[in-house]
Amino acid sequence: MDLNFGINGSISVEAARPVLVDSSTPIGVVVPFGDSDGEFKVFNSADDMKTYLEEKGATPDDLAYKTANAISLQGVRGKIVVKFVAYTKDADGNDTTKQSVLDGLDVLKTAPQDENILTRPDLIICPEYSYDADVAAKMDSIASLFRATAIVDVNASDEASANAFANNFGSRYMLLYNGRSKVEGKLYPTSALIAGLIAYWDAGGDNGFDEFGYARSHSNRIVKGVSGSERIIEYFDGVDCEARRLRQNGIGSIVQDVGWRSYGFETRDIDPIWQSLERVRVFHRWLDAIIKANKWARDRSADQLVWVKKTCADFFRKLTGAGIALGYEIYLDPNLTDVTAGKFTFVLKTANMPAIRELNFELVFSDDWNNAFVNWINSL
Repeated sequence: MDLNFGINGSISVEAARPVLVDSSTPIGVVVPFGDSDGEFKVFNSADDMKTYLEEKGATPDDLAYKTANAISLQGVRGKIVVKFVAYTKDADGNDTTKQSVLDGLDVLKTAPQDENILTRPDLIICPEYSYDADVAAKMDSIASLFRATAIVDVNASDEASANAFANNFGSRYMLLYNGRSKVEGKLYPTSALIAGLIAYWDAGGDNGFDEFGYARSHSNRIVKGVSGSERIIEYFDGVDCEARRLRQNGIGSIVQDVGWRSYGFETRDIDPIWQSLERVRVFHRWLDAIIKANKWARDRSADQLVWVKKTCADFFRKLTGAGIALGYEIYLDPNLTDVTAGKFTFVLKTANMPAIRELNFELVFSDDWNNAFVNWINSL
């Protein structure tokens, strides 16, 4: 007799797995500081970065300090990955710091694997130096790799120059923002302010914790600490103006409109679907979360696809119920599935809740109430 004598037991699972979307927004920074190639560090907050810089002798006029302070002013408490680079000059005294920044971006690209960092930035900035086509293009390349957003300073002297610079790019992984901003009596890089604002509102912002903060547009938000802009950017409600024209070309601005507010959250992607930056960010975060939640199913028996499908359905049901998705449909695509080979493809159809980008009112004069008025007068 082939018996396992005694009392035996086993465990198994018949359940959907939770899908957890990472709502944190680490900021990756490449910024010059000092005359020697600096450290590659991760800070737990912008305040920690400021403390580090102060200990190294930084002053409020240093670009690295302005960067940390700009993020800190927005109330951010998330991680900041920083590659400090050196201010450099060639033998003729020409500034070659740009090359240091480009080399620093190569270092930043290693952040997810570096044993001292192990963090993948969701936002990438090179304050001031991103207003250079070479630097911005490299930022876009790394942002595409990380499925992140490169925030680029457009420090143009006028609208035409801003548009000429923007026309170098057509990526869904870039957010262009116009001009420098006045903060604490100094000119600050707008990219650092906007990075801090996005990270702050991803976590819920003024409303407190919001697990879906990453799914919203962060246009029309107060940019804390800003008291003006380097150059006047024309902005009016309801009429053609510079800020509107720049936004239509994928360039945002910080404008004065009941305080100093962000105005624009669009990419310059050629496909209008992916010109909505919140849609780009949402779909990548959702896809990452779905893949992570279903890693357990790899190389398991194919009947476990029942729980894979239920995992996805439960996730999108939650998003739809919370008003973050408009609806969903999930099915196993027979044209992309080969049962014999063990190849299966689920199609997940959904749409994110769009932001209100244009709101129109038509005020119409009508004489519909004239007779009622006459009758009222006659009744007195």
